[in-house]
Amino acid sequence: MNYDRLLALMPAELRGRLEAETVYAPWLRRGQALERLWQDDVVLETVYNRLAPAERTVLDAVVRRIGCEPFDDARLERSVGAALSGAEVQAGFAGIRRKGLVFAFRKSWGELVYLLPEDALPRWQRILYPLLGERAAAERLDPGSIELQAGGGREPVIAIFDILTLIAKLDMKLTKNGTLPKKAVQRLNEGLPWQDECFQGVSLKYAYADVYPLKTALVLDMLLKMGLLEMDDEGLRLQEEQLRSFLHATRARQNERLYRLWKELAFPAYAWQQHAVLLLETIPEGEWFAPEMLLSSLRRYGLAEGAENSDDAAERVRLLREQWLEPLTGLGWLERGCIGLGREGQGGASTYYRWRWRAAGTEGEAVEEMPGAFLVQPDFEILVPPDVPLWVQWELICLCDPPVRDVLSVTKLTKASLKYALEQGRTADDVLYFLEEHAAYGLPDNVRLTVEQWAKPFGKTNLTRVVLLRCADADTAAALTRLPPVSKLLGERIGDMHYVIDENDIKPLAAALEKAGFMAGLPAADPAAGSGGRRYPSLLRDSGQERTQPPREPEFELDAGTAKGLVYSRHSIAYFQMEARLPEPADLYPDLRDIPAAWLRDYRNYHPSTRKDMVEKAIEMRTLLQIRKDGADVRFAPRKVQETRGTWCMTGLGPAEERSGNAGEIRLLADEWQEMKLILPGINDKY
Repeated sequence: MNYDRLLALMPAELRGRLEAETVYAPWLRRGQALERLWQDDVVLETVYNRLAPAERTVLDAVVRRIGCEPFDDARLERSVGAALSGAEVQAGFAGIRRKGLVFAFRKSWGELVYLLPEDALPRWQRILYPLLGERAAAERLDPGSIELQAGGGREPVIAIFDILTLIAKLDMKLTKNGTLPKKAVQRLNEGLPWQDECFQGVSLKYAYADVYPLKTALVLDMLLKMGLLEMDDEGLRLQEEQLRSFLHATRARQNERLYRLWKELAFPAYAWQQHAVLLLETIPEGEWFAPEMLLSSLRRYGLAEGAENSDDAAERVRLLREQWLEPLTGLGWLERGCIGLGREGQGGASTYYRWRWRAAGTEGEAVEEMPGAFLVQPDFEILVPPDVPLWVQWELICLCDPPVRDVLSVTKLTKASLKYALEQGRTADDVLYFLEEHAAYGLPDNVRLTVEQWAKPFGKTNLTRVVLLRCADADTAAALTRLPPVSKLLGERIGDMHYVIDENDIKPLAAALEKAGFMAGLPAADPAAGSGGRRYPSLLRDSGQERTQPPREPEFELDAGTAKGLVYSRHSIAYFQMEARLPEPADLYPDLRDIPAAWLRDYRNYHPSTRKDMVEKAIEMRTLLQIRKDGADVRFAPRKVQETRGTWCMTGLGPAEERSGNAGEIRLLADEWQEMKLILPGINDKY
C-alpha cells in the first residue's frame, strides 16, 4: 500500500497531527502538501537526520529486516534485537509513527498492525544505503559474451492490448457458476504469449483456480483492477471511458501501470527479496547482470542476513530467479541470456538478465513520444511498427485480420474483416479516411477502389433480430387493437396473428396484457451483445475532419481505482481501520503513576533494598537504568536478577554502542555501581 492509498484512508484527525509535526513546518509554510513531502528524497533525508538515535535504529530495523510487509510489536522487537531495550524500541517506534514514516491499523479485536508504505521503501533504500546500486567495473559484463535465451518478444503492454481486442470480439457472458465458458478461457489462454514455465515459481491465490490457468487469471485481474473491464452477473464488459483513457496514454505510462500492478500482486514478503527487486530497478536498461550480483550487493550492506554460506546463498538466488526474474522474463520485461559454450560465468553464475522494457524508476518523468504510422501495401497487407499508438492499432484491428506480432507486426485487410467493421457501425468513408490519415505513404489506389467495391452492397439488405408477439388466432390479434393501453405498444403487424414489438416495450406490454386478462410469456434472453450485436467500440471522434484524431482525454492515472480482481490481496491490512490516534510518551508506560517520582528524578545512591526494587521495576518495564560505575555514567538494560553468595547481581546489556546479540551482555554485583536512576525513554531520557 503506497502513500496515495494511505492518504485516501487517513482520518482528518491523523492528518492534522502529522501536519503539526515541527519537522515538516518549513515546507508546509511554503504551501507544499504532505503527500508531496513524503515523495521527496531530500525531505525524507532531512527528517532522518533529525531523528533521535533510537528512532533511527528502529527505522533502520524496519527497512532492513521487515520492508513493507505488515508487522506487529513482537516482530518489530525481534527485528531490532539487542540494539535497544524494549522501552527504547517502543519509544523510538512512537517517534517515527508521529512523523508519518510508519502507519498503524487496528484489527477488529483491537490489536494494532503496522505498515511501511511501499513507495517509501525505495526511498529509504537510497537514503540509508546510497552506494548500494553502484557496481564495480569488474562486475560489468561484455554484452558480446552473452547469448540470448529468452525474452526479446513483444512489449509488455502489447500482450494486454491484444487480449482487450480479443475480448471486444468474443462473447464474454458468464456461466451459472460465475466463470467464463471453457471455450472463451481457451481462447484467452491461447492469445497470451506468456510461457507457462516462467510462472512456476509464482504463488498467487485467486478465485476460480480450478477454471482459470494462472496466466489467464493474471491478465483478467489486471484488466479488472485497471477498470478496463467490469464483471457483473451477466458477463465481462469493456469500460469504454477507461479504455479510451488507457489507450491514449503514453506507452511509458501504460507499461509502468502494468509493472506496478504486477508488483502489487507478487511483491516478495521477505525484506531481502524486496531490496533485491528495488536494486534490480536501478540497473540501466540493456545492461546484463546475474542474480548472484544482486545478492552480493545486498550482503555487503547487511541486507541479506543468513546468506553467509554458499548453500544459503544458492537457495536465495534460486528463489530470486524463480519468483521474480523468470516471471518478469515471461511477461516481457526482462531478457535472459547465458555465457557462450566453453565459457564460465563470473562468480560461478551462468544465467544473466537485462531489462528490455524498463518502466521502473520513470515516475515523474514526462517522455515525449512521437506517434508512428503504419504502411498499407498494394497486396492489402499492413505493416505496423511498434511506435504506432495503441488507439490507432485498436481501430486497425477492427478493420483487419488479427496481427502477426513481431518487431514489425503484420495484418491484412480482407473482405471478411471489412464486413465485420461495417457490422460494428463503421462506414466505408470512415474506413478510407482512417487508413489515409494514419498510413505513412497514403493509400494505394487499388486498395481504395477495392474497399469501396466491397462495402457498396453492405446495408442494402439486413438481417435484424426482433421480438415477435404471437397470438393464438386472428380474433385475438384483432382484439388487441381495440385495447388502448395495448394497441399503442404494438408495432408492425405481420400476417393475421403477429406483431413486431420494440425491445424497450416488452415489459410494459406484458404488464398491459396481464391487466387486460392475457398471460403473455416473456422471450428468452437475447444472446447478442448490445444493439445489433455490436461489441467492438470505436475510440475515434464521431464527426468532422478530426474524427480520427485522438480526443482530449483525462490523463490515465497510474494508481487509479480500487476495483476488485481475481487475485487475492497479499495481505488484509486494507480491510482494517487506520488508527487515528498517535502514541504519546506517557501511553508507553501504563503504570507510570505507580513509580516513585524520586526514582525518575534523583540520580543518587539508594538503599540496597530500593536499588533492587528499581532493577526489578526496570526489568518489568523492559527499560533502562542510568548508573555511575568507576566514575562514568552509563545506560544499562537489566534482563534478570540473581541471588549469589549472600548478595545479588543484575545481568543485562551495557551501553547501546556495545550491544550486539549476547556480546554486550554483562553482569554487575549489587555494590559495583554507585548512583542510579530509572530511565523511561520519552519521559526522562534527556540528560
